[in-house]
Amino acid sequence: MWTSRTGRRWELVPAAQPTIDALAATLGILPLTARILAARGHDVASAGGFLSPLDGPLHDPALLLGLPAAVARIERAIERSEHIRLVTDYDVDGTTSCLILHAALDRRIQAAGSRAVVSYHVPDRFREGYGLSALAVETAAADGVNLLVTADIGVRDHVTVAQARAAGLDVIVVDHHLPAGEAVPADALAVICPPQAGCPYPNKALAACGVSLKLATALLAETPRRDEILRSLFKLAAIGTVADVVDLSTPENRGIVARGLVALNTDRHGPGLAALLEVAGAAPGRLNAGDLGFRIGPRINAAGRLKDANAVVRLLRERDPAAAKAQAHALDALNRERQGIQEELVTKALDGVPSPVPGFVVVWGPEDEGWHRGVVGIVASKVRDRIHRPAAVVSVMGESATGSIRSVPAVHAVRALDAVSDLLLRYGGHAAAAGFSVPAAKLPELAARLAAWVDANAGVEELVPVAAVDATTPGAGVTLALLRELEALEPCGKGNPSARLVVEGAVSGIRVVKDRHLFFQIDGADAVWWGGADQRDLLQGARAVLGTVGLNEWKGTLTARLTVEDVA
Repeated sequence: MWTSRTGRRWELVPAAQPTIDALAATLGILPLTARILAARGHDVASAGGFLSPLDGPLHDPALLLGLPAAVARIERAIERSEHIRLVTDYDVDGTTSCLILHAALDRRIQAAGSRAVVSYHVPDRFREGYGLSALAVETAAADGVNLLVTADIGVRDHVTVAQARAAGLDVIVVDHHLPAGEAVPADALAVICPPQAGCPYPNKALAACGVSLKLATALLAETPRRDEILRSLFKLAAIGTVADVVDLSTPENRGIVARGLVALNTDRHGPGLAALLEVAGAAPGRLNAGDLGFRIGPRINAAGRLKDANAVVRLLRERDPAAAKAQAHALDALNRERQGIQEELVTKALDGVPSPVPGFVVVWGPEDEGWHRGVVGIVASKVRDRIHRPAAVVSVMGESATGSIRSVPAVHAVRALDAVSDLLLRYGGHAAAAGFSVPAAKLPELAARLAAWVDANAGVEELVPVAAVDATTPGAGVTLALLRELEALEPCGKGNPSARLVVEGAVSGIRVVKDRHLFFQIDGADAVWWGGADQRDLLQGARAVLGTVGLNEWKGTLTARLTVEDVA
């Protein structure tokens, strides 16, 4: 165990030496790679399947409770040439769900020779907020919609689903957000949500785009060129699954992302997707899950955070290459704007952290002074990572305020909000992240009570962040050979993070690049600490760093490089 210079505790995950030896000998891999697999609970019997995600199971969509009824109602809508409207969330999971379902419906309508109409509505974060809004329902009713299909929202929107039903709309809910013990909307014609009670579907960790893919698969069962269409839809499902940070240790989620990556890396793409990949610097051929999460996902999310997420759907449905390029560049510009707003707000938020740091930090400021509602969640995660405490960043708009929480493992974000629910206008989320709205005048009391709740329910020791370490190595072990073996762990993300290594040795050659990043060597291995310029002093005399191994390309030469996140 190590205690880092930033106050974190690094703990080496136990792994049995006989298992390590057996994995190395049977699979013909480096002992370091074998230790990583063993630390993640794999042995000779399970490792083969884990390392072959393309062979992983894709479960029968019919196992999803509510899916047969949903398919029957959609088929009836197609037969009757009805108006179907998709209403989805404004994040990556929601917009990819919209695209998947729209493409499947288009093909099914075309194959049936129907005059049915498909339209979509991605809510405005600022006017409508999260979920199926009353405005979305009222607009659908006014537009003569017969069937409303939600995706990545709806399962907790009992009131507006009932409103839609009262207005004469049938509602199908496609979602994955259902806390344990909660009921689904009774007024929905069908609810497809793997965690709901009575659903026998084996994979409860599907993203909404994964659930949408299952519905699309069922709808396309008898459609010409079905496999070709589905291969294209796997691209979207892979992007949404990674960007929504769902569990990538489950075989089916790994299979969805692996299939999507194969298609992204080898197939021709429509003009919209091709343009998005180009502006993101994500060249097909070497794309991995990290590219989906850190290059593609943020650009898609930028639209919903700052302006209009419908722009994402328009871009990825665009058939004209010139128009697609223009739209992709506009999206990229939005992302750069988002980054600038975010960087400024991170500085303001950190400056507002009290001293001494309380058990729960709440900072706020006026939206017209840079406390932008669209980025408070990202900024809260940055604050949490820096102070190792649950953090809420709040945007104040006159007498009301909207905030986002990013928490630590010892503090359940929603339970913390449950304890102060009498102050709140609305809230929701899960253990690690939550959102809320509150009267601005209540913010000081909210901050005090949340801090007191953490003091009463989580000890100081529990708040010390712990980093799980897969293996240790000297700098000489950071090689291309190791990197090639670690690539077999892909796709990486939540539940199956990139292998985290402690690299031991002397630090040398420290230099700051672009006033933000640290480049150096440890025991001869190249290392980079992105955004770590203000941590330079911590590297002086350091004997170990914590990080992941990645590929660095410079002037046509490929090398392994360590991406650092902490130092001891």
